[in-house]
Amino acid sequence: MSLKPVQDLSVAALDGIGQFKELDYGFYTSCIEDCTFSKVTEIEIERELNCSCEPYQQADDQVYHMFLALIDYWDGLYQLSSMDINQYNLSRPTAALGTSNLIQLNEEHLLAFQKLSEISLKAVTGQYRKNKIKTYMAEADTYQQIISNKLTFVLKENLKGLLAIQEEGWYAYYRTLTYDPTLNTVDKALAADKYYKLLENNKSRNDQITVLIEVIDLIAQKHHQLVEAGTKSNSASFKEEVGRISKDLHTLHYAFEQLKK
Repeated sequence: MSLKPVQDLSVAALDGIGQFKELDYGFYTSCIEDCTFSKVTEIEIERELNCSCEPYQQADDQVYHMFLALIDYWDGLYQLSSMDINQYNLSRPTAALGTSNLIQLNEEHLLAFQKLSEISLKAVTGQYRKNKIKTYMAEADTYQQIISNKLTFVLKENLKGLLAIQEEGWYAYYRTLTYDPTLNTVDKALAADKYYKLLENNKSRNDQITVLIEVIDLIAQKHHQLVEAGTKSNSASFKEEVGRISKDLHTLHYAFEQLKK
């Protein structure tokens, strides 16, 4: 039971990071939506939608693999604090991160991804034991910080940036329609209704991304604080801090769920 706080911390972190899977927007989705909008506004009819979105799919893959690196780390910490560590096998393969023209990963990012994956693998293959939890967290902290910072940057600057670009395109198009003399009042009202529904949908997406950024930041920050403090994982202060972290993550998770309604 002395390692129960570590299990609780790991579960809370895994639940928080796992919200990424519930995000209904990404680079590829943005590309498809922009492509479709362009063909609709140009009244371009094809037998099937033909959009050059491969680079955007590559960007999504990069983000996905960085999230997996964080998930594998917390999975490893959970297994270290559980009783069945010897029965656990790492089934998810380590994915190599390439570079795309949308997300640039420098050597520091690639090294952090590799090191964090190696550390996670050591945990789940038994090269660490329960009395090595503190070492495991300390060794991984720097790399977790690097990957977390890169992820939040991509979500904030790149993915949110695409949302903003989409909205500018919608505004220009629908604003033009209001001056079109060939459209009657009803047509213009329908266009305005469509525009504001698109904005509302994008606002929900933007807010979801904001919450996800806060989750990643909170987990990385608290992990670093626990490592810096050198608090023993079976101490009362560690347990209290885990309780506060879990409460904050549950609050953010609730906010994320509300945005999906």
